[in-house]
Amino acid sequence: MSVYKDNGLNDVNNISLIEKQLNYSLPQSYKDIVKDHDALRPENDIFDFVDIYGKPDDRDVSFYSFKQNHIDGFIIEEQVNINDQDNGGIKGLVTFAFTANGDYICFDYRENPNGDNPKVVLVYHDNIIENKDGATSMVVNFVADNFEEFMSMLHD
Repeated sequence: MSVYKDNGLNDVNNISLIEKQLNYSLPQSYKDIVKDHDALRPENDIFDFVDIYGKPDDRDVSFYSFKQNHIDGFIIEEQVNINDQDNGGIKGLVTFAFTANGDYICFDYRENPNGDNPKVVLVYHDNIIENKDGATSMVVNFVADNFEEFMSMLHD
């Protein structure tokens, strides 16, 4: 993987501490990458997906930092909006990266909260829909079956 920019290394103990704070098991392949590349911006940073409306689309990716006060955001602080159910947030998602337009790239633990190989989804930060139960939430788009598949999708 070619790196456009990053914020150096992360201590394995800090990654474990963050994982405990999130209360989810992060994919090992993700932890391996962020250990060596905090706040990663890959050289090949574009991924394609089909949105919930059936239209092909693409986005870029930048990873959140495991260090507080980083310009690209601290991973723990970024969980607030994605999980705020009173404002369209969704329980069971862990945002690990963002797009240039402010959308969230998340691990989706809704089907298996105790798993360590969740799907990857893209959540529109500015598009709210009404669900079957009448509640509203941000739009969730499927991207990949797991983190490895997501990383293999990246291109320039």
